Amino acid sequence: MLNTNYLRGFIGATKTNLKGKSIPHKLVIFESDDWGAIRTPSLETLKEFEKKGLDLANSVYKYDSLESEDDLNALFEVLLKYKDIEGNSPVFTANVIMANPDFEKIEQSNFMSYFHESFLETYKSYAKHAKSFEGIKYGIEKGIFMPQFHGREHLNINRWLKALSEGNENALFCFRHRATYSGHSDYSFMEAFDWDEPEQVEQHNQIINEGLKMFMDVFGFPSKSFIAPCYNWDPKIEENLGKNGIQIIQGIRSQMAPTGQFERYNPIRHYFGEVNKFGTHYSIRNAYLEPSQILNKDWLNSCMAQIRSAFLFNKPAVISTHRINYIGYINENNRKAGLKVLDELLKQILKQWPEVRFISTDKLLNYL
Repeated sequence: MLNTNYLRGFIGATKTNLKGKSIPHKLVIFESDDWGAIRTPSLETLKEFEKKGLDLANSVYKYDSLESEDDLNALFEVLLKYKDIEGNSPVFTANVIMANPDFEKIEQSNFMSYFHESFLETYKSYAKHAKSFEGIKYGIEKGIFMPQFHGREHLNINRWLKALSEGNENALFCFRHRATYSGHSDYSFMEAFDWDEPEQVEQHNQIINEGLKMFMDVFGFPSKSFIAPCYNWDPKIEENLGKNGIQIIQGIRSQMAPTGQFERYNPIRHYFGEVNKFGTHYSIRNAYLEPSQILNKDWLNSCMAQIRSAFLFNKPAVISTHRINYIGYINENNRKAGLKVLDELLKQILKQWPEVRFISTDKLLNYL
């Protein structure tokens, strides 16, 4: 008998899979956001947040942090256990944030100007991250970790600086602990490409240009795909993305287009394989493995149902699974729990569909 999580997962995914391009292969893609981005710098910082009384009950800041060497090694150990019909291991499309705030320079400007540093520099200021980039390069070499572009930073610069310069107590408290948390809502400052004035779209295009150049300089190859932080972006940036070589825009069923009002959006529906007027394809996530998000949910059965729906309608299974699920730098049990579910999911996928192919998002171009 099918359980409730399975049925809900199947029905929800089917709404996404009814429309769009068909692909006559069983493809499995793991899309994982936020690599390179800061959240909470340490367990000690988390304790300071809790002592301050910040609202962390449902916040990613409770578990998420910059990926450590141990985090990467543990993830890679699971991925390398499995092979598809062509001998390839599962691969994470690792959507990378290229830069984080340079807190010292920002403070020196009295919060009037924004400065950033490469995530490679940020690694140097964390206790167990000195060799994290070596780990990423190992993952690329083994074909299990394929970086793609998520943004220059996972931060709405204008809103953050405004709060800091106006003396927002919680924002300043987090700033002094080298975090960008607002203290009450994850999405206060995370939506990098949301705007309060439409003229800010030009600033976003400049940020994208710089971020993509940083991506090329760091990894030695261009990103072929892009995913906007929080699925929030203005359609006007899509021409610039195309000019920069972006051929696939990752997303969910609805793009959250800014309106100029905080947390108010115009949803724009997309379907898998849709092509915009600049020749860029949309890849739509139709399955979810986010065990850190809802701790008591049966993510395994739900995700398996979503994969089944994808294959039934000849769509690739595009699985959203954010970095937070595999981070144990603050709480090792969080990483263990996430890897346990991932391990079992991979085992079940290969058992039910031994003909699957594991690919990264950029490889979708070979099928589209």
